[in-house]
Amino acid sequence: MRSTMIVCTCLWAFAVASAYSDPSPPSQDLTQLSIEELMQIEVVTASKKAQPVWDVPASVYVITAEDIHRMGATSIPEVLRLVPGVHVGIIDASKWSVAVRGFNGRYSNKLLVLMDGRSVYTPFFSGVYWDAQPPLFMEDIERIEVIRGPGAALWGANAVNGVINIITKSARETQGTLWVSGGGSEEKTIGGWRVEGKLGDNGYYRVYTLYQERDDLLQDEEYRRNNDGWLVRRSGFRADWNRSPTESFILHGEVYTGRAGQRLRIPDVTLPGTRVIDDRYTLSGYYLMGTWNRQRGNITDTLHVYYDHTGRSPIELTEFRDTVDLSWQQRIQANEKRDILWGIEYKYTSDKTSAGLLMSLQPPSRVDHIFGAFVQGDFTLNSNTRLTIGSKLENNSYTAWELQPNLRLLWKPNEKNVWWGAVSRAVRMPTRAERSIIIQAYYEGMASGLPVVSRIYGSPDFRSEEVTAYELGYRSQPHQNLSLDVSAFYNVYRNLRSFEPADPFVEATPVPHLVVPVYMSNKLHGRTYGFEVSARWNVTGNWTLDLGYANITYRLQHAPDSKDPFKLHSDSTSNTPRHQLNIGSHLNLSRGWSVDTYLFFVDRLFGMDFLPSYYRLDVSIGWRVTDRVKMRLTLQNLLKRDIREFEHPLWERDSIPQRAVYGTISWQF
Repeated sequence: MRSTMIVCTCLWAFAVASAYSDPSPPSQDLTQLSIEELMQIEVVTASKKAQPVWDVPASVYVITAEDIHRMGATSIPEVLRLVPGVHVGIIDASKWSVAVRGFNGRYSNKLLVLMDGRSVYTPFFSGVYWDAQPPLFMEDIERIEVIRGPGAALWGANAVNGVINIITKSARETQGTLWVSGGGSEEKTIGGWRVEGKLGDNGYYRVYTLYQERDDLLQDEEYRRNNDGWLVRRSGFRADWNRSPTESFILHGEVYTGRAGQRLRIPDVTLPGTRVIDDRYTLSGYYLMGTWNRQRGNITDTLHVYYDHTGRSPIELTEFRDTVDLSWQQRIQANEKRDILWGIEYKYTSDKTSAGLLMSLQPPSRVDHIFGAFVQGDFTLNSNTRLTIGSKLENNSYTAWELQPNLRLLWKPNEKNVWWGAVSRAVRMPTRAERSIIIQAYYEGMASGLPVVSRIYGSPDFRSEEVTAYELGYRSQPHQNLSLDVSAFYNVYRNLRSFEPADPFVEATPVPHLVVPVYMSNKLHGRTYGFEVSARWNVTGNWTLDLGYANITYRLQHAPDSKDPFKLHSDSTSNTPRHQLNIGSHLNLSRGWSVDTYLFFVDRLFGMDFLPSYYRLDVSIGWRVTDRVKMRLTLQNLLKRDIREFEHPLWERDSIPQRAVYGTISWQF
C-alpha cells in the first residue's frame, strides 16, 4: 500500500505541475548532440589516458550521464543492459550476474570492475559482490566506460574479458544542493541528499547520503515471496583541489551498511534430503582514496592510493577483507609521434573468515601481495596509422610471475572511418576459493543405504586461467546523423576451471553418510568467438534510435582425462545467451517531457536448468519541470509479468522479477 501511494503521488505531481510548467523547450542533452560530438567524448580506461572514443584501438562503449538519467535505472547492473556484449541477469532482489563476452554466473570471474579506478572485485572468487556495491548517487556519475576484451596489459590479472570503469563527476561539476526521493512496487524507497561547497579559492567538495530499499521478489509462479529484500545506507564525500594549473589532488571516501535476504535450499544428511533456510545477513564497508596529478612540461605524474574494508556475514561464510593499493604512473609525451606510459603498483589484501553452514576456508585467514609494473607506447607510424604496444608484468602469491602483453594497430583512412586490430594475452590468477575452499554442495540421493552428498574442495595446485584474444573492429560515420561500431573477437582459453571427482569416503557425523569429493582443477580449454554491433541514428533533432546486437559461440572441451560431472561451460550448457538484442528509442517532447523505450531480447540459457529466451520492455517517462526540478516514472517488464532471467547456483532458491513501476523526483537548489 505504501509503495502504491508513493507512485500515485508521483503521478499526481506530474499532472499538477504540468498545468503550471513553463512551455520553454527542453534543455539540450546528449541525445541531441551530433554524431561528431559524441565520437569526441574522451575515455581513459582503454589506455589510462584521455582519448576520444573514435581514436581508441579497442572495443569501447560509453554510457553517458544522460543515458543513465533517461533510463531511470537505480543500480549499475541495470544500466549495463545497454551495452552490446554485456549479459546481465537478475538473480534475486540484491544479486545480479554480469559478464562480458561469456562465462556468466553468480560468481563470474573474468571481468574487472572499477569505480574511479578503484577495483571492487573480491579476491575471494575474482568477481564482484553486486549486493555489496551500494547504489551510487546516480546523478553524480559522469559516465561508465566499458571495454570489451582483455585489458590486462594496463590493469593486470583478472581483466580477462573486459573492464568496466564507473567514473564520477568532480566536486566542481556538482555544486549546489540536491535532493532525490522516490519509490514504487519493487523499489520500495529511494532517497538521498547531497550538499556541495567551496574549499578556499581552488577547492570544491560534496557530501552525500543515500538510502535504498528493495522489496522481495517472487519465489515461483505461485507468487510466494522469496525473502530476498535488500536495503542499504551509504554516505560519502569527494573533494577536488587545484593547487596550480598543473597540479591537482582528489580525495574521496564512503561508508555503507546494509542488509540482504536470501532463501537457501541446503543439503541435510539427517533428513536425508534438503531443507529450506531463510537468511538475513549484513553488509558493510568503507574506503578512502586519494589521487595526485602533476604535469611538468611533456611529463605527467599520477599517484593513486586507496584503503578499502569490506565485511559480509551470510550463513554460508563470514568474510572481512582489508585492501591497500598503491600505484604510480608517468606519461612521457616525447613528441607528436611517441607517447610512453609506464608505472608500478603494489597491492596488499588480507582476509579473516569464519566457517558458515555451507563453506569454510583452510586456513581461515590469509595475506596476499601483488607487485606489478607496466609499460605501453603509442607510436604514430604515419598520418593515419598508429601502433600501440605494451605489457604488464605481475607477481602474485599463487603463481609468481605473469606476463600479459598487448599489441594494437589503428588505421584511419579518412575522418569518417576507422579500422583497428589487436592481439593480447591475459590471465586470471587463482582465487582464495579455488585454492582453499570447502563447499557442501548437493544432496545426491541414497547409495547402499547411506545418504550421498557432493563436496567441492579447492586445490593447492590450481593454476592461472589464460586467454589469447584476437580482435578486429570498425567504426564508421556513413551519414552525419548515423554512427556504426562493429567489433569481432576470437578468444583461445587454456587452463579453465573444471571439477574433478575423487574416490568417495564415509563420514560418521552427524549421521553416517557418503561424501563424493570434487576438486577444482584446470582441465577445460577451447575457444569462443563472436561479434558486437552498435549503432546510433539521430532521426530528428528530438528523436534518437539506438541499436545493439551481440553474438557469441562457445567451443569448449575438457581434457581427455577429465571426469568433470558438472561440465557447466561446455558449448551446450553455457550460462551466456548466444544472441542478445537491444533497441532504444529516445524522444524529446515539448514542455520538457521525454519518453525513452527499451526493448531487450535475450536468447535461451543452458545451465543447470533450461531457461527460455525472453523479451523485456521498459519505458521511462521524464519531465524537466524547471532547470532545477526533474521527475521520472519508470516501468519495467511490461511484456510479461514473470521473467526468470538467470538460474541460481548451488543452494539459492529461484527468484522471478515481476512487472515494476517506480517514480523519482530530484530537486537541485
